[in-house]
Amino acid sequence: MAAIRVRPLLFAACFVAANAAAQTYRVVDLATLAQGYATVVRGPNSAGEGSGGGILDSAQGTRRGRRALLFEINGPRQVAEPAESDSAVVFGLNDTGGYVGSFSTQTGVHAFAGTRAGAARELPPLGGDSSSAAYALNNRGQAVGFSSGAGGQRAVMWDANGTPTALPGSPDMSRSRATGINERGDVSGVRSTAAGQRPILWGAGRTPAELTLLAGHTTGEANAINARGDVVGYSADASGARRATLWPWSGGVVDLGTLPGGEFSQAFGSNGVGDIVGASTSTVGSRAVLWTRGGVHDLNSLIAPSTFVLTKAVGITAGGMIIAIGHVPAAGHHAGAGQGSGAHEHDVDEHDLPVRVFLLVRSGGTP
Repeated sequence: MAAIRVRPLLFAACFVAANAAAQTYRVVDLATLAQGYATVVRGPNSAGEGSGGGILDSAQGTRRGRRALLFEINGPRQVAEPAESDSAVVFGLNDTGGYVGSFSTQTGVHAFAGTRAGAARELPPLGGDSSSAAYALNNRGQAVGFSSGAGGQRAVMWDANGTPTALPGSPDMSRSRATGINERGDVSGVRSTAAGQRPILWGAGRTPAELTLLAGHTTGEANAINARGDVVGYSADASGARRATLWPWSGGVVDLGTLPGGEFSQAFGSNGVGDIVGASTSTVGSRAVLWTRGGVHDLNSLIAPSTFVLTKAVGITAGGMIIAIGHVPAAGHHAGAGQGSGAHEHDVDEHDLPVRVFLLVRSGGTP
């Protein structure tokens, strides 16, 4: 496994302050998910649609188990799942009507794919494996995720026909999973060895490369990759404190920093012009953030005054549309950082309040 060894870049060196009016956003309310259930929210695709899993607030009490959902401008809807599904999530959504995710049965967790115009189908695991999950899908129909069985968990790519192929590993690797893919076929992900969890890039036509952690850090994860091959995620120290991190395609590693007073941050998505979204703690709790050449911005300060709080931004399009989640704070409620651990848990957001899903559309100014 090749390793990228480069001099770390400073945040200020890559994000130069801009003398322009701050970008502002118009907020579109996409859905409310019922409290008391683990929810997943991902996206957006180029149309500003999101995806995920949970129980719609309007359907609470009608069935058990979270359902696979699309969050569209005209309202949320449940999508087709394999018939034997007890619970399902859409993790990846492309621009041509396709989606991928995972569904649960009494025998385990299984990857699946579907389209708006057709039924869902299972994406098979590697030969000899029994479980799988698909996390991302590009417009060429390639999906990535993992396959697992007696031999452990391995990162995989499914071609447009649904045939899985294991992504290259290394002799010291105990497990791996792929988290994102772009149109070129570059794949982001994570692998684990005795030394800990490391972010990894499977560049199309390149030798897999372990991405450099921030100085003094011991673990990390690549959460997503954009069209030009930039990877975002987090790097963490021995105590588990995470810092939002950018690994540019050209090389290097960038500490994206936190909001004032924050000690934890994490990046979940970026676009081809370099805008990055995620979450950061602050003096007032966890907040959805946008990193641009102008610095780090609390998205709550870029929208009209509201009764809700945006706590996490999960993705951004080339045109700057953002999918974010939040909630209406209850008296005495404090939004926590919720670092989580394990397989792709950054997608899971458990609240004791209903989870609100929003689309943020640029309405003026410059980031």
